[in-house]
Amino acid sequence: MTTRAHAVDIMNRGVPGHRTLDAEVGEVRREARERFARFVLEEVNPGTHFRNHTRRPLDRRLFERAGELGLLRFSLPEAVGGEGRDKLAWGVVVEETARLSRDPGFAVLLDISVEIAELLLSSGRRELIDRYVPDLMAGRRFGVQGAYENLDPYDYRSTARLEGDVWVLNGAKRFLAGARFADLFLLFLRDEASNDMLAFAVEKDDPGVTALPMDTMGLHTMGLGQVLLHDVRLPQWRLVWRADALSELNTYARIRRTMSACGVLGALDGVVDSCVEALSARRRGGRPVLEYTNVERTVGEMRMLLQSARASVHRALDGTRSPDRDPHFDEFATVAKHQAADCALRISHLVMGLQGGEAYMSAFPWERFTRDVLGLVSGQGSQETLLIQLGQRSITALEGDRVREEAAERAVTVLADQWWTLHAVAAREETEEYARPVRALLEAARLPATDAEARTRVGVLLDQAHALLADVRAGRPPEVLPVGPEGLFEGQLGKVAAGAWRFVACVVAYESGLLARLLRARTAREAAADLPVAFAEELLALLADTGVVRHDGDERCVLAPGLERVVVGGGRTLAFAARLRRALTGSAQLRTGARAVAREPVPGCGGEAAVLADVLVGSLLGRLEGLAVALDRPGAWVGCAADDDGRTAAELTRQIPFVPVLDDPDLARADRLALAWLPVGGLTTDALRKSVTSAAQALVPGGWLVLPCPLAPKRPLGAAALHLALTVTDATAPTDDEVTHALREAGLSHIRVAWEDRALGLRLIAARRP
Repeated sequence: MTTRAHAVDIMNRGVPGHRTLDAEVGEVRREARERFARFVLEEVNPGTHFRNHTRRPLDRRLFERAGELGLLRFSLPEAVGGEGRDKLAWGVVVEETARLSRDPGFAVLLDISVEIAELLLSSGRRELIDRYVPDLMAGRRFGVQGAYENLDPYDYRSTARLEGDVWVLNGAKRFLAGARFADLFLLFLRDEASNDMLAFAVEKDDPGVTALPMDTMGLHTMGLGQVLLHDVRLPQWRLVWRADALSELNTYARIRRTMSACGVLGALDGVVDSCVEALSARRRGGRPVLEYTNVERTVGEMRMLLQSARASVHRALDGTRSPDRDPHFDEFATVAKHQAADCALRISHLVMGLQGGEAYMSAFPWERFTRDVLGLVSGQGSQETLLIQLGQRSITALEGDRVREEAAERAVTVLADQWWTLHAVAAREETEEYARPVRALLEAARLPATDAEARTRVGVLLDQAHALLADVRAGRPPEVLPVGPEGLFEGQLGKVAAGAWRFVACVVAYESGLLARLLRARTAREAAADLPVAFAEELLALLADTGVVRHDGDERCVLAPGLERVVVGGGRTLAFAARLRRALTGSAQLRTGARAVAREPVPGCGGEAAVLADVLVGSLLGRLEGLAVALDRPGAWVGCAADDDGRTAAELTRQIPFVPVLDDPDLARADRLALAWLPVGGLTTDALRKSVTSAAQALVPGGWLVLPCPLAPKRPLGAAALHLALTVTDATAPTDDEVTHALREAGLSHIRVAWEDRALGLRLIAARRP
């Protein structure tokens, strides 16, 4: 008898032995309750309401008691007497402490003092560590940090200057949690001489130090205050970091945001439970309040907000264990702080609505919760500051990704330039037809005249390279990579030959699928697939030297991040393959003297059509005024003069499926084109003018002519290599000035460079028929 299958068996399959993050958190939470709950409930909570009412800070003896229980050394390194627990576990302890505590500031202050100990440990200064860290762990000292002074985080008026062997400090730091009872301050100040940021350990009893209380809306028991410094003279050993304390501050702020969010999360959990419990005894109209649909909905919303904050905070805590984490800015920590604060504000409003008049009375906890939440929100950056920093980070990351991607593709293009240069060396004395571009390329490469023997060795190496590529394409890769140019050439020619050989390795790895298999880190054996393992190992070693792949530990290799977009598929992948193919085909023509039979090798046609058609619809359709309207008109056509066996026309059809595409290199016979597509690569100046005139006459009023144009690299060697490649195809590309002149002669307007990509080496110039 067949056992009946259930949906859960198919849709919710678990991995045996898998331990979820929730399970880890639950285990630590139970440990925290077992070890610390009694202390919080019996020693911290009593008197909370009246301490807050009279604005008295927490009793310092509570921190000494926390030290005795091991709470303050829970996450500190074992080497100094701590328990060595990670930040995930410590964050859960802070969260659980805040949940149990009626004073939301207590858990926050615990973490602040712990992190002061961590900052001192990170300094590596034995005098500081021995003097302060044992007392901080035991609760005999309480330390706080003072950094920012105003809305500009880099504008520091507090200064330090070195007089002989003594540092003299002046300035003020405000809004320091625990300042009213702290006896140690870790303060960040600007060095008057270097303008660098420094950090100092300042004691409450140092002459010239004054701690003043601050009157605030909430968080009355946290001892918020400010510290004034007037000619405070400190010995050199009190300097925590000799330079670049800003980096250390950013590291501190990164983890403080996560821990601050933990305190908010715990307070939220406690207030939601307390709110529901307070409502459970209430009745309205003879029915329990909790049975009303609107109340159920509001409690559900509070629970949703709580779990949303919890997911964000726990994700940030889990990220602290990653070795790849950015040491100075943690996006997840910033998101967690913003999310927790935002959820706290929304929950406070919901609690006010549920509790009615009691929510406005100071005798009940709801009014205090609302005030204290506002104070917790402002710590570690206001909501607006967090959003600004996230926006700046996102923009920078996107720009960085784009730069890395372009740099990675250009790195392969530079190798292709070396490949062309090596062919130019072999063709120096043999090809009169291409003498001028060959000579220009060799001059750009700064290669002196080579003797016949060297050119013969170059020819043998090139024949070997082309044979290797042919064997790999035919499915006959050799057992090992043939011997390359190492030791064959000296000086600049040796460098060119090495670059050309690396280009061959890139092409082999790309066309064999080896690069695509390195999207995930793999060993050579895992990535080899149908390639011989020894051959794959030698390829990877060569590619690692090139920077195309990088080692990822355990003898594994992974593709350089910037090249991911050229192996995952889509138009970019096709364009990259077209460029490699163009370099191989053109160089083979130069070597053998064969002629191109189509315009496939010309930039802007064939394999590059997909990415260009995608740019047209995805980026330019709304920027070329009236084009979308013109394409929508009944009877509209698209004309394609790419002359690449219909590949560009097919891509335009895919992107604009509702408009017929006329694939004809001569658009003179058309008369109703909303869009004309005319690649100019390979066209002579006269042919360009004739083609532009025909295309312009075929456009309807308001129609657009778009011309894909080769974009010469700024590098002299790259520009010379492109010129030779185009010459081999029997034509050079018109310049931008020649294109613009042809468009004006044809009576077109709104001429512009609509798009360009230097990594692709292409530019789209557009013009409109009035």
